[in-house]
Amino acid sequence: MKTLLKKRFSIGITGIFLLVLGSCASHYSISDIKTRQYPVNDSTIAYVDSSIYNYIRPYHDSLDKIMSEILVYSEQNIGKGSPEGLLGNFTTDALLHQTNLKCDSLNIKHADFAFGNSGGLRMSLPTGEVTLGRVFELMPFENTILILDMNHDQLKTLFQYVVQRKGIPLAGIRLKISKTGYQDVTINGVPYDSTKTYRVATNDYLSNGGDGMMFLRDVQSKTDIELKVRDSYIREMRSINQQDKKLKVVLDGRVSEIQ
Repeated sequence: MKTLLKKRFSIGITGIFLLVLGSCASHYSISDIKTRQYPVNDSTIAYVDSSIYNYIRPYHDSLDKIMSEILVYSEQNIGKGSPEGLLGNFTTDALLHQTNLKCDSLNIKHADFAFGNSGGLRMSLPTGEVTLGRVFELMPFENTILILDMNHDQLKTLFQYVVQRKGIPLAGIRLKISKTGYQDVTINGVPYDSTKTYRVATNDYLSNGGDGMMFLRDVQSKTDIELKVRDSYIREMRSINQQDKKLKVVLDGRVSEIQ
């Protein structure tokens, strides 16, 4: 008995033509490259022996069961927004909270605030059941959390970056932005102190200069707390559910635009 794989796709095949140069030595170089798309449909897809399918099916079913775990129930659809969005608020709040819980277990100093990037959030969260699989769709990357010790010059550049992007996901910090700059920065309810070094939680992708944050590569002190970004979301959702609460996020003005 055979099973037909029905997924449709197209395969690009590149033909490479080699030109022989020289008479004695075999010296080759590419003389031409041509590409062509070959659509594949049900009539051209190869059949697979059902014994292979039956072999992998228990693993597939087991993974489906794991990914179907309900982490929490959401009261609303949670999506992106600018200069502030529900999804950005939840993910950075979760990241900051779970980072500081991990700091407690490691007996190290807490992070003062956190930031992320909207581009790394690939899916909104639905009203109702939020499953483990949904969180993997939201955050499909294996990014880890780092705590950066940042001085005033580095933080000024970060705040200006927030201005340029017209807001990014933030937690533990509030500021107002305009076309000309930023103002009224507070961290954990306290006015920003330019003489202090702040501990800032983010992901390793941004810490390494991703999404245009090249200035973060110059930060000398970075602490890897060995916690994945995705796991901070999962832990936060499970914690909310264990308290018999539903996931609810609000826009609180942490990033606001002024004229």
